[in-house]
Amino acid sequence: MKTLCGLLVAAVAGQALGDCSAKFTFPDFSTTTDLTFVGTALASSDRIFLTSEGEGGAGAAWYTTSTAALTSGFTTSFRFLIENGQADGFAFVVQSYAPDALGGGGSDLGYAGIERSLAVEIDTFRFEDEFQVAHISVQSRGSAANDFQDSASLAHVVLPDNLEGEHTVKIEYTPGVMYVWLDENPVLFVPVNLDNIDESSVLDGGCAWVGFTAGAGAATADQTILSWDFNDFSQDECDPVQLGTGWYTSNPETGDRVELEWTVTGPGPIFYQWYQHEDIPLSDNERRLGSQTTKLIIDPWTPADAFAYDFGASNDCGGFRVSSFTPGIRCPGDLNYDGLVDDSDFIEFVPAYNNLVVPEADRRCDWNGDRFVDDADFLFFVSYYNNLLCE
Repeated sequence: MKTLCGLLVAAVAGQALGDCSAKFTFPDFSTTTDLTFVGTALASSDRIFLTSEGEGGAGAAWYTTSTAALTSGFTTSFRFLIENGQADGFAFVVQSYAPDALGGGGSDLGYAGIERSLAVEIDTFRFEDEFQVAHISVQSRGSAANDFQDSASLAHVVLPDNLEGEHTVKIEYTPGVMYVWLDENPVLFVPVNLDNIDESSVLDGGCAWVGFTAGAGAATADQTILSWDFNDFSQDECDPVQLGTGWYTSNPETGDRVELEWTVTGPGPIFYQWYQHEDIPLSDNERRLGSQTTKLIIDPWTPADAFAYDFGASNDCGGFRVSSFTPGIRCPGDLNYDGLVDDSDFIEFVPAYNNLVVPEADRRCDWNGDRFVDDADFLFFVSYYNNLLCE
């Protein structure tokens, strides 16, 4: 019997670890003996077609060799490709209803109607009753039948209107925290616990089926999954996490997108935390995303963000805390880069002030990061103007 990472995991997930476990990798889908296909879904050309061009309805592909042990969390990543249309979208789904579960087509994306389910939907078709724009959303009603409506969304983020080409999604979940990554960047934070959604659970004794669903209606597309890996931590052997390499955006100026990142290796579940100076743990907000994962993104960067950042990671077997990065900031108010904040910079500030909204207003003049260049920013400029010299 393998040594598990800590007594806490063994205590809270003992039943789940005895009844279920899932760790697998599909570099492609030339072999699909561990999968069950439902509805329009099928394997062809080493990939999963959840829906196909010219064919409406709904499809699902479930890993059915075993259910997954999800009480302690999981990580999963997959590559997808949508071609010949953008309708209607697909979802990664956790559900304890049935190994051949399938919801409705079209806007239902194959998951709506499935009881005891949570769906991370990549909704690529614009409908007025679905945030009115393409989006990623985490949808669940706990033990009740899932729904595609906005009211069932736990959190969402807007997507580009057209997701052409291949893309990669990564999902990290530990109880209370879920992050969705798109193409190597965290894009959505969701405070969620699979055992307590609307005072009910989507799990059955800590276990659930995992897989993909999709839907199409009058408009269709080839919605394909190219590769997939999944790990529920139940098979991980005890070992402390290890710090890898780190990097950050150097010499940023006001309005930039700033990224700070560390690589971390080790068995899960792993808990991450970014800190500002004076040992203050950070949380996500309108400008900050990734405070509890390996990459912290701040967009837009402001003078108030130019402090030292620490990073910590741990599992039940051990961890670390490292004083990591101090990105700083280019001299705020020096809009012509001459080392002074004077009348020539004020002349550059005025057009941004008149435009008001960033963009078209110059992002470098939005010193409080609220996407407006207004009186509040003018007061910031005055303080820089009074100092004159950049230091």
